[in-house]
Amino acid sequence: MNLSGLLRSVLIFVATLSLAWAQTVPSANSSPNSGANSANSNDAAAPSDQSLKQVASLPDQGPDPLLDLPRLKQSRASLVGGTLGNIDRLRDRFTLHLFGRGKMTIVFDPRTRFVRDGKAAGAQDIHPGDRVYVETVLDGTAVFAKTIHAFTGAALGVTIGQIIAYDAGQGSLSIRDPLSSRPVQFHVTLKTVVTGAGVGPGALVQVSFLGGKGPASVREILVLAAPGSAFTFAGRITFLDFASHELVVANTSDDNRYEIQFNPAAIEADAKEHLQEGASVTIAARFNGQRYVAESVTVLPHSAE
Repeated sequence: MNLSGLLRSVLIFVATLSLAWAQTVPSANSSPNSGANSANSNDAAAPSDQSLKQVASLPDQGPDPLLDLPRLKQSRASLVGGTLGNIDRLRDRFTLHLFGRGKMTIVFDPRTRFVRDGKAAGAQDIHPGDRVYVETVLDGTAVFAKTIHAFTGAALGVTIGQIIAYDAGQGSLSIRDPLSSRPVQFHVTLKTVVTGAGVGPGALVQVSFLGGKGPASVREILVLAAPGSAFTFAGRITFLDFASHELVVANTSDDNRYEIQFNPAAIEADAKEHLQEGASVTIAARFNGQRYVAESVTVLPHSAE
């Protein structure tokens, strides 16, 4: 092979090597799309924007029935005051020594709201011996604490009951309320405010009081119903018993239920025919010191359909 042939072979080899290098290594001037395949291969493992939008648009499934606590029924709370006794933090319950009238067990859970001296607090901020008043509702068969108010000073409590005995001169008040099996004794002072007429045995009252040693001191007596008082109830019948002549009406004005005694002979025949559970009625009744007694019952037309 002569010199010219050798040079020609070397040039061909160098040209071939340069071409191979250009195909495997992109140059600085290569097209922006040259790395598209590599980018797509990495994106295969990550969700796209479209898939994220689809996940975000999924409907809300609501609270988890296995993990979330059920909502409390919308019922009117009763307020009771006393001193905290034993607190069982494992079973979420505590003993409340009611002011001058025994004790009761109340349960709580994460739905319970804690307030101390008007500021938000937690379950760890209440201790045995604290003076509290508790907003309670029935949760099944248990008395449940919706809100626990703890005070550094004297605690204010509220209860509703029927007066058994009242002597303003001696400063004594005895009532019967749904949370106590025995009459509750209170002390009435010259500073006690009486709202409404008819304070005496048989009257239904709401009592606001401050606890202490012995009978609690009454701050206010609110008369809800005095014997002989007339009332008008309007709402749906939730219970009806012709044998015992009793019915229960869900009163729309205050969202409470009232047991009312009625005389079937005093109800007109047309009204009696439509008197049934679910019917909307208007009842004029009078409180006799023991119960509400219907004087007239009006059934609204087509209310039970």
